[in-house]
Amino acid sequence: MATDVISLIKEDHRDVESLFERLQKMPENRPALLAELAAKFVAHSEGEEDEVYPALARRRPEEKEEVHHGAEEHHEAEEMISQLLETDPDGPEFDTLLQELIGAVTHHVEEEENDILPVLEKAVPFEERVRLGKAFSKRKAEVLAAPLKPRSRTKDELSHQARELGIEGASGMTKDELVAAVRQKKQQG
Repeated sequence: MATDVISLIKEDHRDVESLFERLQKMPENRPALLAELAAKFVAHSEGEEDEVYPALARRRPEEKEEVHHGAEEHHEAEEMISQLLETDPDGPEFDTLLQELIGAVTHHVEEEENDILPVLEKAVPFEERVRLGKAFSKRKAEVLAAPLKPRSRTKDELSHQARELGIEGASGMTKDELVAAVRQKKQQG
């Protein structure tokens, strides 16, 4: 039986969860595991944002906000991965950042699997989901063949997100301050 895009996405989610577990249990192998995580996460994000999310938004225009939210969460996680790549894997800051990343990605996976994928399953017929799975896989392969670095949000994107979250004084903050303020506000709920 053919594999549809939903199965492929969930398989990627389980793969990332396994990488997180190994990053926690095998500190001596963190540099290689983190490089693998970065490459796979960026490829997965690109595949979803270029193929899956637009297909869902076309089929269900009312899902555009949810799709945009999913893409924002990808970008936030990629930013955390970038920070981890620049952090000493043996230092205490690495563990703190890793836990933040795990929390953010776990939240994203739960939202995607409970909110986005069920809507996709209802909105898109199986045959089209199989074609979408092939396009998703092809896009991931393209990214993995010529890996992109994890994205870093621009100051304008962070300022916009800070305004949406109701963070006061965002216009006078530096990019690093905006990253910290947005992250703290999201952790507060």
